[in-house]
Amino acid sequence: MSCIYSLRLHLVILLGLVWCLPSNAQNQAQNQAQNQVNTTQNQALQAPGIPLEVQNNIRRFIQRSPTVSGFRTEIDFLDPSLNLPACPGGTIEVLSAPNVRLWGRSLIQLRCLKSAWLYNVPLMVRVYGDYVVSTRYLQAGNRLSSSDMRIINGDLTSVPDDVIRTPREADDRVLTRPIQMGMPIGLNDLRETAVIKVGDPVTILLKGRDFQVTGTGTAQTQGNMNDMVRVRLNDGQVLQGKVIRPGVVEITLER
Repeated sequence: MSCIYSLRLHLVILLGLVWCLPSNAQNQAQNQAQNQVNTTQNQALQAPGIPLEVQNNIRRFIQRSPTVSGFRTEIDFLDPSLNLPACPGGTIEVLSAPNVRLWGRSLIQLRCLKSAWLYNVPLMVRVYGDYVVSTRYLQAGNRLSSSDMRIINGDLTSVPDDVIRTPREADDRVLTRPIQMGMPIGLNDLRETAVIKVGDPVTILLKGRDFQVTGTGTAQTQGNMNDMVRVRLNDGQVLQGKVIRPGVVEITLER
């Protein structure tokens, strides 16, 4: 008797599970559909006076812009009062000025040739990508290491344009100012470490109109790549040349 009761109980549980599966699937489908409706409504509410199809064309137009190529973008319409007239029998074109950077606060144009109207549409173009922030408080003069930095993904339009995208861009550089923990690190916050220091022995590449000779000397000033430094030759003469690589200075004699 107990075996029969147990078998019946298992059958009831199994039937209950089978009955629930379609309901769960149906609920998931309903939730997905509702999410799509909500997304569409939210997009339309950003610019109720612009047809949704035109809004989507604007998004596609911006996504094709070379300035945001490879990035994820979000578009906010900044003038909710804009009421676009109809374009009967024609297509509404999306335009922008040549070579304009569609990044941050931007302006695009909508044009209907059939009705001969042109409207300016102010936008906020948010661009999302990777950039580097500090993992701790960093003092000026610090030479950065990998433990001082991490990569995050965020809105690139909210950080300085010179923000570095990978820690490799900070190789052989030191900070020119303090950086708080979690703050973005930019190229203007960094300077190259001197590849030639005062007193360093250097190789001199002496170039003239029809000749080139190599010699040695001693650096009298420090410099980074492409800096001009003074070098004392072995005969005591001091000349000025350009750092072309670590430990090598090129001196060009006047013709």
